[in-house]
Amino acid sequence: MNHIKNFFKEKGLYLFCLALVFSATAAGILALRSVVNNMTELTQLRKDALQEDSTWDQPDTAVNNPASDVPEPTSTPSAPPSASDAASGASSAPAAASAAPSATAAPSAQPAASSAFWQGEPAAAFSGDELVYNETLGDWRTHNGADYAAKTGDAVTPKQPGKVTAVREDALWGGVVEVTDAGGLVWRYCGLTDPEVKTGDEVSAADTLGKVGEIPAELHAEPHIHLECLQDGAYQDPAAAVG
Repeated sequence: MNHIKNFFKEKGLYLFCLALVFSATAAGILALRSVVNNMTELTQLRKDALQEDSTWDQPDTAVNNPASDVPEPTSTPSAPPSASDAASGASSAPAAASAAPSATAAPSAQPAASSAFWQGEPAAAFSGDELVYNETLGDWRTHNGADYAAKTGDAVTPKQPGKVTAVREDALWGGVVEVTDAGGLVWRYCGLTDPEVKTGDEVSAADTLGKVGEIPAELHAEPHIHLECLQDGAYQDPAAAVG
């Protein structure tokens, strides 16, 4: 008991001050809450007053008395023609158009002459020393000639006149006809069938060497003639070489 009394004697002042601090804090919090509540109520009252003051009774003349000077439409605009109407209109075009005499069918194309057969750009160009991928053989190799698109069965004429120096069958290139021109260039036509010349024949630009067939080494490509050009055993670009 004496211990407790001594404690309050020594700490009593501190406890009293602490109690005052707590009391003041609680009173401050209550006062602050009261002020906030009062301000909130005052703000709401001001808003209500402003709304009442700003209320304006708009005249209902425009609603109850519609304007009488607005002209009414005289007719309803017609709808745009439908797709079916347009189609029927197109089908009723003058009969003269459909009855016009048909053009005379052009005669079927004849096998091109030499100057025309080799005139276009190659479908696959000469690659020189550059390796290109062969889809049929599945490897990379040089393309030593130029491929000219043609239809199977078309007649093949020489690019340059000369003397036939070889006619043979090749496992990779099919039917091959070689023609050596006056300048010493060897022109090798690969992918021929039904050859119409033999070794030793002299051929002009209008003579038929054979017909377009298949090239086993290039079956992945569209029908064409594989043309090679050699000078002293070295491959040249057939599209650029001149005999």
